[in-house]
Amino acid sequence: MHKTSDDLALVRLGLKGDERAFEELVRRYENALYHLAWRMLRNDEEARDVVQEAFLRVYRSLDTFDQSRKFSTWVLRIATNLCIDRYRRRKVWLLSIDVDAEDEQRRPIVLVDQGPDPAAVHGKTSLARSLDRMTQRLPPIYRTIIELRYKQSLAYEEIAEVLDVPLGTVKARLHRAHRHLKDLLSEAGIGPEAWDA
Repeated sequence: MHKTSDDLALVRLGLKGDERAFEELVRRYENALYHLAWRMLRNDEEARDVVQEAFLRVYRSLDTFDQSRKFSTWVLRIATNLCIDRYRRRKVWLLSIDVDAEDEQRRPIVLVDQGPDPAAVHGKTSLARSLDRMTQRLPPIYRTIIELRYKQSLAYEEIAEVLDVPLGTVKARLHRAHRHLKDLLSEAGIGPEAWDA
């Protein structure tokens, strides 16, 4: 992440109409937002849409940004909320699919693009790939907190601000996410000796 003071200087210039300053904010954070959105939604097109929509919202409401806060936390919160909204709409859509008239049963439908993670191109280790796969099997609430903590390197307090939850909730969710991951890795035959390696 970038220095808060640098971001604030760009925000202030952006508020004065400096388009290059806003473009620099976009350049600084578009990758982080894309990876956050992709990990939450597992769909390239939706992730790109979220990034675009997030920066459109930032642009429209830059004058409401509380300059005593970090810009990075604010923009990640906007993107996270957009992802959660999309995920909820996706689940509602799944639940509203009509039952088959012949056998009265729902057909399993995969709504998520299972394509390769863009980061996989960079040659991750076997354990790291396993962790990524297992993380994708977590419920979205835990996937999000893992992404914010370990991929975006946010402090607990920043995560609480992004998710708009108490600090204790962040710690509890992270603890549960770790426990779920440990169980999933154990089920896959990846024991503690591999975790410490």
